[in-house]
Amino acid sequence: MVNVHIHQFQPGGAVVDAAALAEFQEQWGTYRKLVESGVLAHREVGHILRATLNDGFKAPFSFLDIACGDASLMKAALPGTQVRHYHGIDLSQAALELAAANLAGLPFEVDLDHRDFVEAMMRRPEHADAAWCSLSIHHLSTHDKLGLMKAIRGATGARGIFLLYEPTRRADEDRTAWLDRFARTNKPLWSVLTPAEWDQIWHHVTTCDFPETAAGWCDLGRQAGFGDARQVFVDPTDFFRLFRFDG
Repeated sequence: MVNVHIHQFQPGGAVVDAAALAEFQEQWGTYRKLVESGVLAHREVGHILRATLNDGFKAPFSFLDIACGDASLMKAALPGTQVRHYHGIDLSQAALELAAANLAGLPFEVDLDHRDFVEAMMRRPEHADAAWCSLSIHHLSTHDKLGLMKAIRGATGARGIFLLYEPTRRADEDRTAWLDRFARTNKPLWSVLTPAEWDQIWHHVTTCDFPETAAGWCDLGRQAGFGDARQVFVDPTDFFRLFRFDG
């Protein structure tokens, strides 16, 4: 059963107009090209996610997907686990409509909320046994990353699991050096993109991406209250890393 809850942000509600929808479709199409080409290692992290959930939860559990997008990763990763309830949060209504289609008919309850994920987590009263976030928290400042991770720790509690997949700087890199490496490595590697699509990605990365080092991500998790924080996967290009945080 799929329940789509639309949370309004202003009187009259937030409406996705034609221009906003067109922009979403263009950007989402670029992102999906990268996912489907394999350069973001989604298949690998999906396998790790499923194995982690099967190892950690032998009884039915609740799963929180922060900035869930179209939930295509979850369509592949969650079947075969003991998940009983899935809760996805995303600011894009268009993405949530795709998520509803991707998750329809799967054997667990699904709730999709149209909300800013930071605001949603700061106001979240519900418990989640496991939480996931991919390629989204790096847009925040370090201070705001910590605040969000504290909220995630509050939601998952002392026995919960949080998995985080994010771009990550090397230990000796500042943001400028990371950006230089990003362009030098990924522009030729991401050959599925047109020049216009690469320019779109590059504009986003240079204006919105503020990755931490691996030590920085783990330290934020410990400061947030997680008892254990560790890296569990590095993609072949050393740009994206998966971290596990246990209560």
